Amino acid sequence: MNISGNYTLTDVTIIDGTGREPRTKMAVTVEEGIFKRIIPLAQYSSNLSGKPVINMDGRYLMPGMIDAHLHLAGIRANAEEQELGGILEHAYVRAMRSVSEAQSLLKWGFTSLRDISWNGLYLKRLFSEGTLIGPRIVACGPALCRTGGHADLYQLPLDFVKKHHYWSLICDGPDEVRKAVRRLLREGADQIKVLASGGDNYETDRNCDLHYSLEELKMAISEAKMIGGTMVCIHCENLESARLAVEAGADTIEHGEVLDEELAEMMAQKGIILVPTMELLVNWHETFKPVASEKTRAPIFLQRTTPLPGDIAETSRRKVIANFQMAKAKGVKIALGSDAVFEPVTPYGLYSAKELNVLNKCGMNENEALTAATKTAAEALGLSHKIGTIEEGKYADYLLLDQNPLDNLEIFLDNKNIKAVVLEGTTVAMSGILFS
Repeated sequence: MNISGNYTLTDVTIIDGTGREPRTKMAVTVEEGIFKRIIPLAQYSSNLSGKPVINMDGRYLMPGMIDAHLHLAGIRANAEEQELGGILEHAYVRAMRSVSEAQSLLKWGFTSLRDISWNGLYLKRLFSEGTLIGPRIVACGPALCRTGGHADLYQLPLDFVKKHHYWSLICDGPDEVRKAVRRLLREGADQIKVLASGGDNYETDRNCDLHYSLEELKMAISEAKMIGGTMVCIHCENLESARLAVEAGADTIEHGEVLDEELAEMMAQKGIILVPTMELLVNWHETFKPVASEKTRAPIFLQRTTPLPGDIAETSRRKVIANFQMAKAKGVKIALGSDAVFEPVTPYGLYSAKELNVLNKCGMNENEALTAATKTAAEALGLSHKIGTIEEGKYADYLLLDQNPLDNLEIFLDNKNIKAVVLEGTTVAMSGILFS
């Protein structure tokens, strides 16, 4: 259904992203890419403007979905190589691949995203100026990472990693953190991402380890906030890192699989959003293989490696789900973020759709999960005044569906079920096919 320009959709059923029940038999007028008027069909008068009127025959209209955590890094690797192979490729190759990654999000119904990579800083320029079709990007640039931290690659020389890593910027101590934030803001970063804990990519990157001090986190946030409206998202995979991030003034906590009730209550009170990346944390053992084995571990790390119990996958799964449900029960805002990072392991678009379904399966009802993928994700992007809900005055980013997604979110696992993906009032994809 190819739609563009100024028009009115009649007889639509609106799922508006706020969590309220669907509204049937509505009329929606779009002008200059904005929702101009949303009224009951019974109040819609005959077409006097001469603009096209399109009868939707009761089809479902919902906000374009938003992925609040992914990496348009352009890497291609298998689960054993992880990100190591990607850094050895030419940056131009990765940059060109990242265009396809971003466009794949559109084909799966994700009209906006928050990216952590160098590429997103420049992709957003191409998409916003209309040179290429692509989703709206809130760009963090690369994440701040300490030497030997979560996004370092210890197998390679440090100077090489500093120069070529696709989604990390290595900096140590408050002064280097300050300079890194200023550099990213110079490049056009909309938000700043900080890796406050490890993430289990290698032996000295355990998720139980703290990677940045309170002083360093406060420096990152205070520097970001000097440019009004700049939000800070912080990777936290243990309780202490999450506590420090909340104390320092984080806007969103990424992953956050180890919280306690006191901290969750504090997050709820302060409006700090949790982006839990549940598909990754719940199903990692099915998607990724452990990076290290007894044969490949460097000897200097052997004494620091704690043997893992045989049932770690199921134990971890239960803990992550219980933590998620506790945070939800305490009133913590939850936004969808997939942490898609490289193909073919985390296919862009499909991995985001899987995240939506895992949120549902782990404790959110269908409407809550859709709200996490729309309204709350827009808040995580700092764009809730422009996107995320079907409201007058907001950008006309929306999906048209034949089926009610509140009956079954699995329809999003096949993008052919999305009849139209509309960005600022213009169709950009239909049934999984991107418009050129």
